Amino acid sequence: MSTYRQIDCFNINVKYWKFLGIYPRRDTTRLYEYYSFLFISFFFVFYISLTTLNFWFIPGPMDLFIEETIFYTTEVAVLAKVFTFVCMKDKVVKLLDILESDMFQPDTNHRIKIVKDAKKFNITYWKVMAAISYLSNSTHVLSPLFSHLLTGADLVLPLCSYLFLADDFRNAYIYYCYTYQSIGMHFFMLVNVNVDSFIQGLIILAIAQLDLLDDKLRKVTENNNIDKDSRNESDTNEDIDYVRKLNKCIIHFDNVAKYCGLIEEVFSLVLFVQFSIASVILCVCLFRFTLPAPREYYIFLVTYVFVMVGQILVPCWFGTRVIYKSSQLSLAVYDSDWTPRSRRFKSNLRLLVERLNRPLTIIGGKMFPLSLVTFTSIMNSAYSFFTLLRHMQSREDEAN
Repeated sequence: MSTYRQIDCFNINVKYWKFLGIYPRRDTTRLYEYYSFLFISFFFVFYISLTTLNFWFIPGPMDLFIEETIFYTTEVAVLAKVFTFVCMKDKVVKLLDILESDMFQPDTNHRIKIVKDAKKFNITYWKVMAAISYLSNSTHVLSPLFSHLLTGADLVLPLCSYLFLADDFRNAYIYYCYTYQSIGMHFFMLVNVNVDSFIQGLIILAIAQLDLLDDKLRKVTENNNIDKDSRNESDTNEDIDYVRKLNKCIIHFDNVAKYCGLIEEVFSLVLFVQFSIASVILCVCLFRFTLPAPREYYIFLVTYVFVMVGQILVPCWFGTRVIYKSSQLSLAVYDSDWTPRSRRFKSNLRLLVERLNRPLTIIGGKMFPLSLVTFTSIMNSAYSFFTLLRHMQSREDEAN
């Protein structure tokens, strides 16, 4: 069987992984390992360490604290993604190898189209997510620079104020600080885009495999693989072929289940961190909308909120699709001509249906499933936190 490469849709992700120092393959050179260590240390670990240190020097007003929190929570999630790729290299490679295994290969034109559509969607999703992320990042980073150059206003650092530095020292090296923060924010954005789209892509390809399996189960009793001579023989030959095809479907489903389990194992920490802080990020952004800011900053907030909502909505949506598609496989079985089949076929069919009655679910942090119910809970929590912050702000205003 000729191999239909499914992981081609991740080619753009792989290019950025190499640049960002998180390329998971083991066949890298020693020079690249040094590059990866230095890049991650300087642009991720040291970068977020400075941001953490800055929190100790933030003055009392809540609006200043909120301003610094918007990016810090995102940085924590990005750091979790970086270390997941560093520590789970072998398992990330195993996920890619599973997609290229013989069991996951489409063998008809209709099934090839299913996989091709999934790959096309993955590429389109990456482009949309990258465009919105670039717009949001560029708006936030370049606005203070243009304001500084055109109006002579003080240059505002895009991430945090580095309050732990003396004012004279910070003002003397303001352009260096601005450049470092801007480049670092760009790299954090690239990690978000290329890791999140990869996770969504893996789930979408899992859904494609469930669609392939659905088609196989509906056609499991078709005797297209039996020639005319064998059809004229006893029904035993046909039943043997049907049992063989059904057993292949059982093995295929077991492999899809293991594949989904491996996605959960590799990205459990990432999903847990990202979903746990999602309420905080959305709450902080909503609260920031209530405070005065330049028009450019509101543009940034709108695009930033859109990206943050997408980061939790998309995996929840496709996680729900995995649950639904896997639960519908038990119905697909009964679309086949199973009633006149042999006892062995029906026995295997019964075992498969029993297994299919437990839908596949991807769980983040061993705590919450990727589903629209989880998304609704996060949005409700974000709004609850927002109302709490508004109440605290109103009390602070009354006290003043």
